[in-house]
Order: sequence, then C-alpha cells, then structure tokens
Amino acid sequence: MIEMRILLIDDDEEDVLLVRDYIREGFKNISLKITDVQTVPDALERILSDKFDIIIVDYMLGDADGLEVIERARMEGITTPIIFLTGQGDEEIVLSAMKKGAKDYLNKSRITSELLCHAIMNAIRLGELQAMRLDAERALRESELRYRTLVAFLPAIVCEMSNDGVIDFLNDSAYKILGMIPKELIGKTWRECFLPPADANPGDEDFSRNLEKFYNILTLCNINNLELKNKLAGVDKYINWNSTCLYKDDGTPNSIICVGTDVTEVAELRQRLHKLSIVDELTGLYNRRGFYALAEQQFKMAGRYNKQMLIVFLDLDGLKRINDTRGHRDGDVIIKAAADVLKDTFREADIIGRMGGDEFIVLVTEMGDEAEDTIKTRLSANIEAYNLSLREDNMTLSLSTGITLYDPEKPVTLDELIAAADALMYRDKELKKAGRAQRA
Repeated sequence: MIEMRILLIDDDEEDVLLVRDYIREGFKNISLKITDVQTVPDALERILSDKFDIIIVDYMLGDADGLEVIERARMEGITTPIIFLTGQGDEEIVLSAMKKGAKDYLNKSRITSELLCHAIMNAIRLGELQAMRLDAERALRESELRYRTLVAFLPAIVCEMSNDGVIDFLNDSAYKILGMIPKELIGKTWRECFLPPADANPGDEDFSRNLEKFYNILTLCNINNLELKNKLAGVDKYINWNSTCLYKDDGTPNSIICVGTDVTEVAELRQRLHKLSIVDELTGLYNRRGFYALAEQQFKMAGRYNKQMLIVFLDLDGLKRINDTRGHRDGDVIIKAAADVLKDTFREADIIGRMGGDEFIVLVTEMGDEAEDTIKTRLSANIEAYNLSLREDNMTLSLSTGITLYDPEKPVTLDELIAAADALMYRDKELKKAGRAQRA
C-alpha cells in the first residue's frame, strides 16, 4: 500500500481533529491521505467519485445518520471496508450497522489510537479477503474447472454441498484453517463438520440466535457475514461464513457454496480490546490506562485551544503500615475512602485516576486563576470532614499532594508534568514526616 486513502465522515469538527491525530499517530510510517466530509450527500458523492482504502463513518450526522451512508454505499456496489463510530452505546444500532455492511465498530468514548488503527488494518484485511472471495465466486460461475483450480489456492475455506447439506467438495485450505483433512469430510453433513452444538455456549443469547439463524438461512442458501465460533483441531476458531446458491439452467437450485474466512485473530483482538477496562475495579476511578488515554486527548485539545490545566498527584499516607498491621482488607477500605474524597473534591469534568497502589492522579481540565489554592482548601476540608465522621477505631485519612501547571505557552509532555507533580508530592510527604518527628 503506497498511500492509505481514508474517508472520514463526521460533522463534529473536534472529533474529526481527534480521529485524524489518532490515525497519524498510529501510522507514522505510512503515507496518508485523509478526506473528511460532514453530510450524508457529500459522503455519498465522495464514495461514488473517489477510491478509498477505508471509510470511517459516525452514527450522528446532523438530521441524518451513518447507517444511511453504509446502506447506500452497499446498494451502489461499493466494497470499501467501513468502520462505524458510535457514542450511543446502543447494541441495536451497532447490530444494524454490521448487518448493513460495516466491518467493525468503535465506541467513541473509549477510542484510542491503538484501537482505531488496529480496527483500520483489520477492516482492510477483511475487505481484501472479501474481495478475494467475490472474485472466487465470480470465477466459479464462469467455469467449473476454473473454480476448482482457483479455490484450491484461495486462503479461505470453500465448501460445496448438496441442498440437504451433504458436503461434496472442500478445498485444501480447509485443512490449513481447520486442521481437518478434506477427504475425510466428504459425505458428512454441514452441521456435523462446522456447526457447534447448541449447548456449546450456554447462556450466550447472541450465540444461540446466530446458530438458529445459520440453520434457517442455510435452507435459503443465503448467508452473509455470519461469524461463528467452534473448537476445531483442539483450539477455538472464529470463522466468518458466506454462502450462495448455484442454479441449474432451468432455475432450480443445484448446490450450495459456502466460503469461510478465518477471522480468529481479528475476533480475539476485538475481544481483548473490549475486555480492557479503563476503570479501576476497587475505586471506580479511571485506571492508569484509562487516565492516560483521556488525559492525552485533553492535552491535544489544550494545545489547540490554548488552555491551562493542572495535574494533581496524590499519595495515600501510611498505606503500607495499614496493610502490614491491619491487613489488606482495611487497606482497601482506606483506598476507597481516598477515592470518595477525591470524587467529592473535584468536578465531573476533571479526570481522576488511580495509578496503582497508593497513588492517585487528577487532571483539572478547566481552572480559574486561584484554582490551585481552591483545590488545596477543598481537599483539606473534605479530608477533615471524613476524619471527623470516623468512629474511634477507624483509620484516619491523609494524602500528600503535588500540583503542577500545564501552560500551553511552555509545552511539556504529560509524563514530564506528572513527574514534576510527583516530585512536589514527595516533598510534601517529607515535610509531613519532619513535622511529625518534631511533635514527637
């Protein structure tokens, strides 16, 4: 690929800039040509007149939506892979987009450069495989001999079977993908060889619906982009199935051709990325990964809009002593108490994270001239209120803090700013120790 050509369809200028930044960050060594449009008519005009390697479309486009773009593109025979962006979190919307022809979807609230660029490469890969599949299907309609030769080398499973589901032919790729010898499967039924048992995924409603759909649609000889999981050759395999019917000269069905593409790597990556939570389980705050992902977005916008911000680095005093003397359960209690105090101290617009162990961090995204003093005062008052509410045997809360200012006129990296706040926090902790020593 000499140049990656990307069409970005989004009417939110800020989101467009953010997605552009993510793409450039993830494809530093690739020449990029990114075109962006804001409306459905402009998008359709571009799709029909220009050639792109990938199309990224947002769900909300003013009075219209991205589903219309996907549907119209597929109606016009456009096979360019499409990634669907949504901030709605509605599974029905996502399911509709995938049915209409989207190759993948991403939730805008969780998008990162790594996730977006993985999705782009995977969608292009699937699009290339789909193009190969379509070429193979066109070839087999033209010549049975040409079809047999071509599918032998196609990097996808090609299965021909009778109308009652008995396998008549499998190409050699079936062995490479499934670990099954094609000759041993000839004469067996489709369901015996490829479909997982109904109880393979107990309690998984999506799986059950897909399996039922597969059985029903198979009778109609028309399956499109149906992904099923099965344990084949001792390992989990995810196969994306498509089927079509070959007809006799008199118009009656002759046989069914099924093409299966191995999408195991893509499916597992999608699952891993889906499971990667950005929230710390104990406190409900963002974890390190979540904080960095959101903070880096804010840093880019701060530079663009010339905004000042604050980094507040905090350390929970005495956590090791509590864990050693009272146990980790009590340690978890004081960690959660610290998190609650921080939630009360900062606003919803601020990004609060737990960096791990006894360390917390906050990015104050909007601040006045006296924001640092206000934060210190509010934090001190909330800590005091918490300690006054304790019973005699409860643990008191103490936090050491370091605060640094981000000035877009003197730009530094996020890590540099955090390191400076960390150093100030450590100085605060040492001053507290010295004060306790004098009082003793």
